[in-house]
This record gives sequence, C-alpha cells and structure tokens, in this order.
Amino acid sequence: MDDLEGLPVLTAREWASFSCEARRAFAARDHLVIKGLPVSAHGATLLLAARSVGSKFRTYRGGQIIKHFKMSPWTTELSHTTREGEFHTDLNTEPDPPAITAMQCLDPDPGAPDYGVSRIARVADLLAFLEESRDAEALDFLTRETVTMLNDRSQASWSGLVVEGGVVRYHPETLRAAALRSGRQEPGLEERIAGVTRAALAVSEPFILDRGDVLLLSNRRTLHYRGECSVLFKSYPTDFASRSVFILHAAEETVAS
Repeated sequence: MDDLEGLPVLTAREWASFSCEARRAFAARDHLVIKGLPVSAHGATLLLAARSVGSKFRTYRGGQIIKHFKMSPWTTELSHTTREGEFHTDLNTEPDPPAITAMQCLDPDPGAPDYGVSRIARVADLLAFLEESRDAEALDFLTRETVTMLNDRSQASWSGLVVEGGVVRYHPETLRAAALRSGRQEPGLEERIAGVTRAALAVSEPFILDRGDVLLLSNRRTLHYRGECSVLFKSYPTDFASRSVFILHAAEETVAS
C-alpha cells in the first residue's frame, strides 16, 4: 500500500507545488519540520506528508504502515521509554535500512520545552566538526573502522563502515549488543560513542514538536535524537499524559527535480 497515486489529492496543482517545495527544502537540510498539520485518527496526515519526500512505505506486523508510540515510565523499550535516547539511525542492522523516517506529534511532552526535545545532526556537518576539532579517534570510528551492529531481538546483524558513500547507519545500543554477543569488551567503544555524541550535539539544535507537527528526516544522512521525556499522572500508576507520536518509514527518497 505504498502506491497512493490514485488519490485525488495527489493530482491537484496545490499538491504538486507543496511536494516540490518540500523536496527542495528536504534536499537542502536532510530534514524538514512541517508545523501545525491536522491529526487524523489513523495517521493519514502523516502518510500524505511523508509521500512528499518518500515512497515504498515499510509494512510491519499485520500490514501496518504507521506505528503509534506513547512514552511510558514503565518500560525500557527504546521506542517509547521516557529515558533519554541517543543519536542513531533507525533499523540499522537491516540489509537496506529505510531512506526516510517520518514522525507526527500527537501529544507534546507535558514538560516541554524542558523535556521531549528533539535534535537532528547532519552527518556531513558531524564529520566536518570532527575534522575541524581534530578528533581522529571518533572520525576513524565512523569512517575507517569496520564495526558490527546486532539487533538482540531479531538476531539480525550487520558489519561494515558506519559512514560509507555518504550513507550512515549507527546506533550505540546495537554496537553494544554486538560487543556483548562477541564475548569480548570492545576497547574504547564507549569513548568513541561519547565522541560522536559530543560532535552531534555541537552541530544540532534542540527543538520541540507540538501537536500536529510532522518531522521528515533522512535516515541515511542524519542521526536523530530524543531527550528525556516526562509524564503527568492523572491517576497513578497507569493513567498519565505523555508524549505520543505516529511513526512510519519509507524505503525510497523522492529526489527534488
């Protein structure tokens, strides 16, 4: 269900103008925030917004394209824990990770702007920063050292350069999982990860997604990050307000003409 060409909206002149502008902005920045879109019950707005820069949407269990994540203090799942995340790319152990990650905010963090902060670090900026700051260890880690990443749930693994041919795949957790599975402690792994984090923080700016806002990002040319989230209990322990989002992935990027 990634072929939406038959939808009347996609044949409208206004859609052609919007998608052209979106693709050009996306190509210039490797990400794009579209403010204040309406929120539809099943994510149709996000699907259309993502269609402006991507195609061939990934399906999950039951043919599902759009996932809903609500941050919770009672889970350690990386996708919806309230704990601070790390700079990463999505589905980084797959043979061909998606080109586009798309997200729509349904409910902003109740503690915003102090909590629920997002950041996008363009890999080109990150590498330039490491060059300028002469951090050879982190630079070699990203561009010259062969690493292995492991998804400890699916047992899928991948080995290669973190950045190769302008494409990045990276997640500290899958790097740690691979090191743990190998039965040997990777010397200096945490120091290398810390170096990448410092550079990514230096080249990115924090921002907050409000209700309806859509974030489109290149999963091949950027790292993304979500800070610690908060909850506001209505009735302890299960009834609470927290950040919630729709997420989808597109296998291909539609390039600006």
